Amino acid sequence: MEGRCRLPKAVIRDKRIATLHLLPAAQTRDKTAVSPADMEKLCAELRHLFDYILIDSPAGIERGFENAIAGADEVIVITTPHVSSIRDADRVIGLLEAADKKHIRLVVNRLQPDMVRRGDMLDVPDVLEILAVELLGIIPEDDYIVVASNRGELATANPASPAAKAYKNVARRLLGEEVPFLPLEEDKGLFKRLARLFKR
Repeated sequence: MEGRCRLPKAVIRDKRIATLHLLPAAQTRDKTAVSPADMEKLCAELRHLFDYILIDSPAGIERGFENAIAGADEVIVITTPHVSSIRDADRVIGLLEAADKKHIRLVVNRLQPDMVRRGDMLDVPDVLEILAVELLGIIPEDDYIVVASNRGELATANPASPAAKAYKNVARRLLGEEVPFLPLEEDKGLFKRLARLFKR
């Protein structure tokens, strides 16, 4: 943005995935160092180099948020099914609509089926009724994601991880595929059916 280097020099290539690159935010500048107009210009340049550009928005609705959405064609709102998170997501969606962002989709993260069943956590239909945007994915709570993050491993590396499967399905939906949502309690359902059989 300051013209000290060309864009390809600023981009860092991932060591494991040749087609994945990262353009980190500056650690020595505050959020006002880049304007929404700068971000639009940057995204226009990136479009010539990459098929998909994911912009990670900081928490909150200040300048960092404005910058993140400035060059975005689509927006993915990620929320947990907690009342406070839903309120924040609702506010963000209102701001996105005010900024004339048309394509807004939702990922419900860290859903815990046991808590939903007990009535201690909002269910996905409840969340969708409140937020009224298209559902892109449901990510179940999964200890593997914490372990993978702590080890610096890819979140999708473990094929047995329910969250990893859900993340992959989100990616496939972004690519335009029709992918059904995974049942969140398939294993427990199997154990319940087996238990009923043994009771007979």
